[in-house]
Amino acid sequence: MYESHFGLSGPPFQLNPDPAFYFDSRGHSNALAYLKYGVYQGEGFIVVTGEIGAGKTTLVRTLLEGLDPERVVAAQVVSTQLESGDLLRSIIASFGVPPSGTTKAHLIATLEGFLTALAAQGKRALLIVDEAQNLNLEAIEELRMLSNFQLGKHALLQSFLIGQPELRVLLESKSMEQFRQRVIASCHLGPLDETETKSYIEHRLRRVGWTGVPAFEPEAFREIHKWTAGIPRRVNLLCNRLLLGAFLSGNDVISGSLVEETAHELRGEVGESAHPPPVSRGPIRAPGSGAARPVPGASGAQEVVRHLRAPLPPAESRLVCVVDRAVDYLKALAVAEAWEAQGRAPAVVVVHPGCEADWSDERLRSAALPQPCAEYRLGVRPAESFDVTAPLLIARFGELLEEVGPRAVLALGASDAVLACALTAHKKGVALLRADAGVRDPQEEEADRLNAVLLDRLADLVYTGSLTSHYTLYREGISSARVQCVGALMENVVHSALQRSRPAAEVLLGSGHEDAVLRSADGFALCMVRRHHRGGDFEHQMAQLGQVLAVVKTEIPIVWPVDPQTMVALRSTGMEKRLRNAGLLFLPELEYADLLALMREATCVLRAGPCFLDDEIAAMETPVIDLLGTSSAAGTPFEAGAVVRSADECVSALHVILRNRQQREEHADAYWDGGPGVRLIRHWLHAMPADPGGREWHSPVASLAS
Repeated sequence: MYESHFGLSGPPFQLNPDPAFYFDSRGHSNALAYLKYGVYQGEGFIVVTGEIGAGKTTLVRTLLEGLDPERVVAAQVVSTQLESGDLLRSIIASFGVPPSGTTKAHLIATLEGFLTALAAQGKRALLIVDEAQNLNLEAIEELRMLSNFQLGKHALLQSFLIGQPELRVLLESKSMEQFRQRVIASCHLGPLDETETKSYIEHRLRRVGWTGVPAFEPEAFREIHKWTAGIPRRVNLLCNRLLLGAFLSGNDVISGSLVEETAHELRGEVGESAHPPPVSRGPIRAPGSGAARPVPGASGAQEVVRHLRAPLPPAESRLVCVVDRAVDYLKALAVAEAWEAQGRAPAVVVVHPGCEADWSDERLRSAALPQPCAEYRLGVRPAESFDVTAPLLIARFGELLEEVGPRAVLALGASDAVLACALTAHKKGVALLRADAGVRDPQEEEADRLNAVLLDRLADLVYTGSLTSHYTLYREGISSARVQCVGALMENVVHSALQRSRPAAEVLLGSGHEDAVLRSADGFALCMVRRHHRGGDFEHQMAQLGQVLAVVKTEIPIVWPVDPQTMVALRSTGMEKRLRNAGLLFLPELEYADLLALMREATCVLRAGPCFLDDEIAAMETPVIDLLGTSSAAGTPFEAGAVVRSADECVSALHVILRNRQQREEHADAYWDGGPGVRLIRHWLHAMPADPGGREWHSPVASLAS
């Protein structure tokens, strides 16, 4: 419609994969090189993964266009939950071969005969299996067996597995060891960065004769990247709508505000959140490879990255928050919100010791807290030993303190990197604050527990989240003059998220079982078990876990929001079908705010070991039942619930929680006074005035040292 108006020879942003529009980004270029190497080898498996819309199909078609059809015969199978027998029939049909029978033996003989005939003609077969994350373990094993077909020393069949990141999880299961040994090349397609997104848009426009009309303002490219997270298909969808909107309105300039307005409309049409999508988690390690951790230095460290969203306020108002985990980043944003609640201009500067690629927590996707006025990433990746990273961190954070000149530094978390930055602030005489202090988690690594103790002792002002933590510091000999109990900062994060969450009934709507869940007098249990929490033994534990859940379901409805990785594992073990038959309600992966809405309404949370929302669970005081005895001895209580090892113990713990349910509901209506964030800010401003007016601020640590 708009092509002729702008003088274009065709649609530049069509959604169908077209090799003519292939864009050679860094990621795509590397992936194409890997694939060409794999095809040159002529055997084994090649694995290509990427987020939905990352350009996997376009990449493969670009590769195929460069192959000699007289030498390579390619066929494609789009997998949709294919069993091994169905897969065999689909492979034979995709090569255009009529089957000579219906039994598995006939199918295998038909395929082997066809492949042998190709080899006799000097050709070889290439099989492409798309959406391969949907294959079960038996079907993948069938593919492995087909790779054994040989004529002399030459393999008769080579296979590409194309799929979403869950495919990597599937291939990492213990039973896939033999398959992993056949993978000769593997690559992951990540998103485009901001610069590549701009080049990608211009590349597609030039392919259809673009001469600069319509024009894109620089802010438009930044907004497009923000609202698409650098995923090519999302870029195509948004840009297509932008050009259509510009044509209909008679506008020849695409501005940042137009992009934001159009993006909101698009996301509203498909029922997505009004917030920008999450940035992809980036490359996933290849199956069977070790989790390598780059060492900073000439090769491991990156440049310091600065994001200045507003001019820095006067030095006496600046607060630097050092964070090393996504959950602590959200707490820093809660501090920024509390600061603004005091009627002050944005003054919080967030410093992350690592790189942008280190952020991988899904909570960030729906965080709607105020952004900091500035954000720095020091570019130092974690290493195995503190003495490797500390010198570079100390040097870079020291330079940042000179540049920013903050009134104080707030340390969140207890990693080596946070400790190094805290030591630097202390050595330079900058006041050091410590939030959520006094927590001594026995399940943490010993090094992190020691770091927490050192940070609590080093800080000038120490803020605790509970009386238990307060008493811990008292027993460790930390002066009460430095300690203030304000509550856990996660309370602010949770409160802000719940303000924009949907009611639990709306979250459950359309699941097919919401009526049974909402009618239950005892409420429902929220299952928060995830595959990666159990590591490599998840499959082994699922049989026991499934038995417990099936029994608990007879007592109370169970709702389980399942992430893709866990769903792959459940399907591969056959547990999904058994639990659905037992009446469990599975939900797709939810956004952060909706997940908290369910947690607020849940009678209890079922978990198996540490949960990625443990901070939120504690802040909401939701009772927990820890399945499989993962935290301590079976049958013993812990602060938020009970640790159990059997179905009977789980039912007993549930009955205790149900008896105390009314008391919890009454407590949930407590008055909100601005939360721990506001209390922390008020205390800090009072205890450490910018203009003492005759009162001197004496660092308690300095006084102790003297």
